Amino acid sequence: VFDGFSMANKVVKVTLAPIALGLVANEYLPDITAQIKPISPLVMVVLTSCLCATPIAGVAAELKSNSFLPVVSLQTLAFVGGYLIPKYLLDMGEKMARTISIETGMQSAALGYLLATQHFPNNPLAAVPSAFGILSMSVLGSALAVAWRLAG
Repeated sequence: VFDGFSMANKVVKVTLAPIALGLVANEYLPDITAQIKPISPLVMVVLTSCLCATPIAGVAAELKSNSFLPVVSLQTLAFVGGYLIPKYLLDMGEKMARTISIETGMQSAALGYLLATQHFPNNPLAAVPSAFGILSMSVLGSALAVAWRLAG
């Protein structure tokens, strides 16, 4: 039986809790966050690599035999929409739009994988699209972050 409340609860815990923690830390512990910020990109790359390895390894055979195009397209849309909507519809600044783009693109596949594995445990193929997404989000997100860093 599908439990929508449990899934919604998981979404809140995985997405909103870390954002709230970061906001609180920036507001009330600025000295500590200032010390952490220089190493944050390196930590993110290492953690993302570790988080990507497990789901990709778990569905390796399916990854070899299926097309990446639909998932890569969806991931690209998450990055593009995460940039364009804040920038042009919500009139946010460049830095905020870039941040939302990276967060939107990087979280969607990982959240999908988590939800698929926890809420559809009897169907291991439910996680395959998200595993594709995790692989593409890692490549696209890293490339986008580097491109924006170089662009200034």
